[in-house]
Amino acid sequence: SVSTSASAAGASSAASSDSALFKFAFVRNPWDLQVSSYHHIRRERPQLMKPNESFAEFLHRKLDPDREWQYHIDTSITPQSNYLVDLNGELIVDFIGHYETLQQDFDHCCKTIGIPKVELPHKRKAGDRLAYREYYTPETQALVESAFARDIELLGYTF
Repeated sequence: SVSTSASAAGASSAASSDSALFKFAFVRNPWDLQVSSYHHIRRERPQLMKPNESFAEFLHRKLDPDREWQYHIDTSITPQSNYLVDLNGELIVDFIGHYETLQQDFDHCCKTIGIPKVELPHKRKAGDRLAYREYYTPETQALVESAFARDIELLGYTF
C-alpha cells in the first residue's frame, strides 16, 4: 500500500542517521477505534452518515472495499501496522505504546529520552458512548477481526 511504502521508504532512508534515536508510536485497539470513528463522524460530520445508520450498518459500509474513498471515513481503516514496519515486515520503532495505557506508556517514552514526565490532558473525552464491546455482534466483531488481522496479531490485541 502507499502508506506502507511511504513509511518504509522514509525509514530506510533515515535508518542510518536515526539508529541512535528512540523511535516510538502509539496505537489503538481496532475494535475500540471503529466505535470511536462511528461516534466522531456522527458528531463532527453527520452529513457522512446514512439516516439512522446503526453501528453495524456503518461498519459494513466503511469496510466495503467497493465503496468510494472518503477521507474522514477512511482515516481509521488504514492498518496501524503499516506505519510500524518496513517493506520486509521488520519493526521500525523501538517502542509501541497503546492508547489504552497512554499515560503510562508516554511516561516510559519520557523516561527513555530523558525528559520530565508530563501529565497528558484529555480534552475530548467522549461521554456519549458505551464500552466498545457493547457495540458488537459476533458478526461485526469478526468483520473487524478480519479487516485488521495484521494489527491484532502484531499489536497483541484481543476483543
